[in-house]
Amino acid sequence: MVDVEYKVNNIVLTVSYKDSKFNLEKITSSLEGARHDPEVFPGVVYRKTEPKASFLIFESGEVNCLGTKSIEVAEKAIEGLTERLKRLGFEVEKPEVKVQNMVASMDFHRRFDLERIARNFRNVECEPEVFPGLVFRIKRKNVAILLFVEGEGTCVGARSEEEIEEAIDRVVEVIE
Repeated sequence: MVDVEYKVNNIVLTVSYKDSKFNLEKITSSLEGARHDPEVFPGVVYRKTEPKASFLIFESGEVNCLGTKSIEVAEKAIEGLTERLKRLGFEVEKPEVKVQNMVASMDFHRRFDLERIARNFRNVECEPEVFPGLVFRIKRKNVAILLFVEGEGTCVGARSEEEIEEAIDRVVEVIE
């Protein structure tokens, strides 16, 4: 990989507790840090501090885990949630977990001429009057890197660190 530093800032995972239904009122009243306002949002918002993670818990047994910076921390947080649900009397098995999105910030250690890149390459979007960066889409992946003049970027849509690294390599390969 080229000399680009990156840091994962957020991971979003779907967590499926197959054949489970959740009583959201019971969860809200039993888990410290859980909130439920069905007029605003159909699920329970549950924030954990150790390990730090947030969950969106739905009656269907589906859960979204977000706010972690590594897969290992997310897995630990999901294990903790599963144990809490068991203690509350819910019959849950080990859930099916899938990474949906990883967001990473990066520093390319160089400035970019965004207008030149936009003129010379396909799969880019640059509208400076609407957005101060350039959107660089990676073909065959649902990954995009937002590039900024100062040489910083944000990667969205990746499902693994390998996809983040591949996207960085592709950007460097194309613009050099």
